[in-house]
Amino acid sequence: MNLTFDDIYLEDAVVVAGQLEGSGPLKAYFDSVDECKDCCFENSEIDLLSKAMDMLFEKTECTCDQIDLAIGGELSNQLATTSYTLRKLPISLIGIYSACSTIALGLITAGLSLSQSSVRRVLVFTSSHNQSAERQFRNPVEYGGAKEDTQTFTATIGAACFLSHEKSPIRLSSVTVGKVVDVGFTDSMDYGRAMMPAALETLLEHFKTTATTPADYDLVLTGDLSRFGSKLVQQELEKEFGPVCNYQDCGLMLYDIDRQDVLAGGSGPGTSAAVLLSYVRKKMTEGAFKRV
Repeated sequence: MNLTFDDIYLEDAVVVAGQLEGSGPLKAYFDSVDECKDCCFENSEIDLLSKAMDMLFEKTECTCDQIDLAIGGELSNQLATTSYTLRKLPISLIGIYSACSTIALGLITAGLSLSQSSVRRVLVFTSSHNQSAERQFRNPVEYGGAKEDTQTFTATIGAACFLSHEKSPIRLSSVTVGKVVDVGFTDSMDYGRAMMPAALETLLEHFKTTATTPADYDLVLTGDLSRFGSKLVQQELEKEFGPVCNYQDCGLMLYDIDRQDVLAGGSGPGTSAAVLLSYVRKKMTEGAFKRV
């Protein structure tokens, strides 16, 4: 399904990165790099997200009474990080759980909300923390289990942005909502190739519905398909459209995978949020990118 919007804009955004992310290829684009010194991983993630929100409010000089709705989430059980962060802000909250696509779902939901005349400005946010994700989804961090080369590395990021009807250089113009695509891939250590079919189907559907090709965009992005899944997307796009030189994956942009120990690339909600709301936003604001 494709949705179009007429007057919904990205007003501003802030990305706070962890130490490893802050020493990667996009370090110059982040608003802040946090030391994450809290001995509790979950508290560190709350601090990251809180800092991103605080900086966004300060940067835009907005107050809570100017925000009609907050939409976001992350990876913790019952969205605990979201709840602990938002409890200090008197803003109506829609919590969403969409794993690595949280920022995309947040922007879509914000667009739909702003289509209602009663909503003027929406706060969209997400976060992830490498060690809190490891503890929750894999093994105790003290265990030190070996990793497969196909596994990805959860990014440590806090990100927040405002969407509103206030005109800016960046407009939310069209979104295509993807489908569940199960091709029977069963390797739980290879998320990139497992997610690739759904990502590819969504891209192809978007191109078809909007009557565009990859050449109509300055950049075509996927979130975190790893170096394995993104290679397959590249191959399939070129089968359909010929040479494609403007496709990239956020998880491969966030880190230098040849220099930094992040296995097959970055993953987690913070990955696509970090690239989209820092690098892509600044390139579009400068006029280097027109359509992404």
